[in-house]
Amino acid sequence: MISEDKIAEIRDRSPIAEVIGNYVALKKSGSSLKGLCPFHNEKTPSFYVHPSRGFYHCFGCKASGDIFSFLMHVEGKTFPEVARDLAEQTGVELPVYDPQREAEHQRNKKQSERLVSMMEQATEFYCAQLLEHPDGGIARTELEDRGISEEFSRKFRLGYAPHGWDSLVRFLERAGASPADAEAVGLIVPRRSGRGHYDRFRHRLMFPIADVHGKVVAFSGRALAPAPSMKEHDEPPAKYLNSPENQLYHKGEVLYGLHAGRVEIRREDASVLCEGNFDLVALHQAGFENSIAPMGTAFTEAHARLLKRFAQKVVLLFDGDKAGRKAVREAYTVVSKAGLDAHVVTLPQGADPDSFLREHGAEALRIRIVSAPTIIEYLIDDAATSSESNPHAKAESIAKLGPILAKVESPIERGLYVERVARKFGITDVSLVRRELRRGLGRRTDRSMPDRDAVQQSIATPVSELQLKLISLLIDQPSLVHHEGVDKLPKLLTSTDLQAIFDSILRMVDRQGSLTPTALLDELTDNQLRPWLEAKLAVQEHGLDEARQILDDGLPLLERKNIEQELPRLQQRIVEARRVGDDALAAGLTREFVELTRSAHKLKSNTKQR
Repeated sequence: MISEDKIAEIRDRSPIAEVIGNYVALKKSGSSLKGLCPFHNEKTPSFYVHPSRGFYHCFGCKASGDIFSFLMHVEGKTFPEVARDLAEQTGVELPVYDPQREAEHQRNKKQSERLVSMMEQATEFYCAQLLEHPDGGIARTELEDRGISEEFSRKFRLGYAPHGWDSLVRFLERAGASPADAEAVGLIVPRRSGRGHYDRFRHRLMFPIADVHGKVVAFSGRALAPAPSMKEHDEPPAKYLNSPENQLYHKGEVLYGLHAGRVEIRREDASVLCEGNFDLVALHQAGFENSIAPMGTAFTEAHARLLKRFAQKVVLLFDGDKAGRKAVREAYTVVSKAGLDAHVVTLPQGADPDSFLREHGAEALRIRIVSAPTIIEYLIDDAATSSESNPHAKAESIAKLGPILAKVESPIERGLYVERVARKFGITDVSLVRRELRRGLGRRTDRSMPDRDAVQQSIATPVSELQLKLISLLIDQPSLVHHEGVDKLPKLLTSTDLQAIFDSILRMVDRQGSLTPTALLDELTDNQLRPWLEAKLAVQEHGLDEARQILDDGLPLLERKNIEQELPRLQQRIVEARRVGDDALAAGLTREFVELTRSAHKLKSNTKQR
């Protein structure tokens, strides 16, 4: 566990504007910086960063926090991962609690860094060969035929693996790389007879596969038309050859394009899942930068968990053939278990995303994505379309939908899906459909759903603009908590939520002399005014002299307004006391009324004199 002191040291050494500036184009706006929010889609900047407070806030989607929460959201990392990364970048030494585990961690870290460095060298080698090797033109022609521009070829660092048996082997030898390390990550293969190694990837268009942190951990090589200098083979090579799993790469946990698309996925709050290398690059080039793809495997539960760290919604964009429909059915179990909101785009028979884009264009695909049905709607429609027309086949197809519909928690959604089944299969009696679905299921009876209509939300008491203004001055200039007259403020605040904010500000300033936005918010988790506080912490409005002047004017004004609101209530109590014959109480209340009236007049006169 990392101590609060170390967390504070990391935070102090990490310039939040510089870090966030790597993801968002920020422009000066008063004492803050602003830009387009990376967490939702917007055209007008509403995302503010306050460097001196180490805090950010979006006035659109209400996302807010410090440098740790920002990197956790945008990178999909855990708090310990972010803290360790920032500590290493800023030179903060974290304490060692278990020397043996720490030593093992450091060994594994050094080995991983060495392997990542080798994969980076290989990537640069393949990129250079694409431009320099005599046969690199074959790979470039393939890219041109697919409509992949030079810009996106460079962005995805596409390359060419020469057809010679040891081109990469010799390059790595010259670089002083360890053959054992190169073999460990699957770049080279030991010869069956004799000593030495040969290249795993030969005469292939190379796609580097980066993990969520942007480090190249694997390659996918696409077969190319034979080069004139190559000998003819009896059997054509496999269309795709992928890196074997290794210390860096576990194919069920890596999504191609996730690092490149992570910010756009956050902004769109949705991802587009496709299947192929070319599909992925083509989608990004067409503007669908929230696209990702599994590599060398079907979509797994680990993929789904990883994706859910970035967005709740996923649109499945598979090939328009039998295999694509099967992939959707297999993905249903995965997305439903992960709790992802899945939708499905249907492409024409025989089309894939790459070919559809080249033939119909980006706008046509965008329309299909926006209007994509939910995965359950797709499965219902597909079952109805694929079913034979005889009654027995229809009944069996409906029964197979039972387990799928049973996983729908909302009874309203479930009912609408049942009606869709009846409509798509051409059955007018919905009760017969329900019976057939139960037959395929063995309907659960232990499901209990909370009555959302019965959930009551507390309504916050309205707070005057003047009271909010005075507290905002203390947020802008915390040193003013001990300014003359501020000690009266807690009694003048009519909102308990605002009183709690004042108390937290006072305690924090007395304890450390300044405000830490995240610590302040942590103290006020259930406060009804927390959204207001988050927004206020992101933007500083007043300098010290201006804030002091407004306080001097505002405190007596608030006191007078409170008195003026109290006088009618006091007058009513006097009338009530006289009505019941309690003259003593009426006399006491009258004296209080007179004193308050004098105080109000005095405050009003002092205000005019200012």
